[in-house]
Amino acid sequence: MSGPGVAMLEIRGESADLPVVLDAIVSAIGKIVDVHDDNGGTARERRLRLGGGGRARLSAGPPVDAKAAASGTFTVALVLEEPAALPPEQAKAVMRTLQRVPFTGLEMRALSEQMPLTAELPHFLPPGCLADVAPVLTVHHMTDFLTLVGAVQGLGVPPEAITVLDKGYRYRHTQRVDAHLTAQGITVWPWQRAAEALADHVQRAAALGRRGLLIDDGGYTLPVLLRERPDLIAAFCGLVEQTISGITRLEPWPKLPLPILSVAESRLKATIESYGIAEAAITNLRRLLPEEKLEGQPALVIGYGRIGEQIAAALSARRMQVAVYDHQLVQLIAAHERGYRTDRRLSRLLREHRPMLIIGSTGRTSLRGEHAAAIMRNCYLVSTTSRDREFAIAELEEDAVEVTDEGVLGTRLRLRSGVSVTLVGDGYPINFHHAESLPNSSADLILASLIVGAATLAAPGHDFMPGHNVAATNRALEGCGLLERYYARFGPGVAR
Repeated sequence: MSGPGVAMLEIRGESADLPVVLDAIVSAIGKIVDVHDDNGGTARERRLRLGGGGRARLSAGPPVDAKAAASGTFTVALVLEEPAALPPEQAKAVMRTLQRVPFTGLEMRALSEQMPLTAELPHFLPPGCLADVAPVLTVHHMTDFLTLVGAVQGLGVPPEAITVLDKGYRYRHTQRVDAHLTAQGITVWPWQRAAEALADHVQRAAALGRRGLLIDDGGYTLPVLLRERPDLIAAFCGLVEQTISGITRLEPWPKLPLPILSVAESRLKATIESYGIAEAAITNLRRLLPEEKLEGQPALVIGYGRIGEQIAAALSARRMQVAVYDHQLVQLIAAHERGYRTDRRLSRLLREHRPMLIIGSTGRTSLRGEHAAAIMRNCYLVSTTSRDREFAIAELEEDAVEVTDEGVLGTRLRLRSGVSVTLVGDGYPINFHHAESLPNSSADLILASLIVGAATLAAPGHDFMPGHNVAATNRALEGCGLLERYYARFGPGVAR
C-alpha cells in the first residue's frame, strides 16, 4: 500500500537479504537525488538525508499480521518525513524505487519450483545448445519470464549476449522484473526503440561470435527488421513466435527470409493455453468491476478463435446472455451451433443485442469509429489482444464529447449519443492489466516450448525453411519430451 510520502512493498527472503534489499533501494534513490545515510546503515533500517533538505526513513521487518502472509515475508517501508522538501515529481520518483527491488534468492527458488519444465530444461536439452546464439527476448515481463531467462543462461547464453525488449505493459511486478534483469547485466530496451535495440544487439552478438535469434510474443522484432533494418536480417538465424497476433503482423510480407517456429499455431499451445487466458481475463475483469452484476446481462464476444471460444463459454457459465461476431463465416457458424446469438453484421448485433460487456479477441482491430453509433447503452470494452490494437481508440475518441481518466479501471468516453463506453485497461489486454495473467505453473509449458523452439533453430541441420513451418513446429514440440514431462506432472494418478 502507499500514500502521500509513504510506500510499502512485501518481499520474501531470509534475514540476510534485508540489508542487501535496503542497500539496493538507497542506491536507486541516489540516482534521483543526493542521499546520505545518517546512521551508517543498520541491517533493517536506514535514516536518510536527501538533497534539498528532505529526510526519509527506510526499514524492513516482519508483516503486521504474520498469519496473513506467506512464510519468509518481510515488509519494506519508505517514508518521506518531509515530502514537501522535494519537487513533487522527484518525490514520486523516490517513492517508486521500492518497485525496483531485484528478486531475492528465496523468491527465485520459488519461481523455479512453480515452473519445473522451464527451470529444468538445462538438464534435459543438450548441454550448451544455445552457446552459439544471442537471443532477443520480447516476452511479457511477469515473474515467469525470469525463469525463462535463467534457463536460457543455463543453456549457454551469458547475460551480455541477451537483449530484452520491454513491452511496457502494467504488470503487477514489471519494475521488479526489469530491475532483476539489469542487475544481472542484461541489456533492456523499451519496445518503442526496437530498431536501435536490434542494431545494438547485432553489434554485440558479432563481437561475441554469435548469431542473433528472435524469441517474440506479439510481432515486435521481425516486422521492424523487414520494414526498417533489412540489412540486419542476415545476422539472425530464425524467429520463435508465441502469439497469433505476432503471426498476423507478418501478413504484409508473403515471402519471409527467416525460418519461423510458430509456437502460436502449434497443437501444443492450442490444447493448453486458451482456457487459462480466458479465465485470467474474466478473473481480472471481476477484480476491476467488483460491484457490477454480470448475471443475466448481455455480452458480446468479437472473434471466435481459440481464446474467443473459451471466453464465450466462461461468460455463458456466469449466466450472461452471450452473442458472438466473427468475420469468418465458418467461425460464425461454429458459434451459432453452440447456441450463441450471431449476426453477419457487427453493427446490427451491437444495436439489437445491446451488450453491456464487449470483449475483443481477434488479434487485430475489430471495433471502429463507424460502430460507435450502434452502441446503444453504457458498456465496457475489454481486449485480450496484444497492445491496444483490438479497438480503434483514436476513432472512438473522435466520436466522444468527453474523455475521462478512470484510474486503474481505464478510460471512459462519453459518445455524442450520450452513451458512455469504458475502455477497460485503456484498451490493453485485460489478462495482463496490473496482474500476472496465468499462474506460473500454467505458463510453464508454453515458456518451455519457446526455449525448445530456440534450441531447435540454433541446431545445425534443422529442417526449418524460411517462412512458416507449422508442421515442423508440431514435430519439434511434440517430439522433445515436454509433453511427457507435463503429463507426468499433471496426468492421472499423480500424487499432489
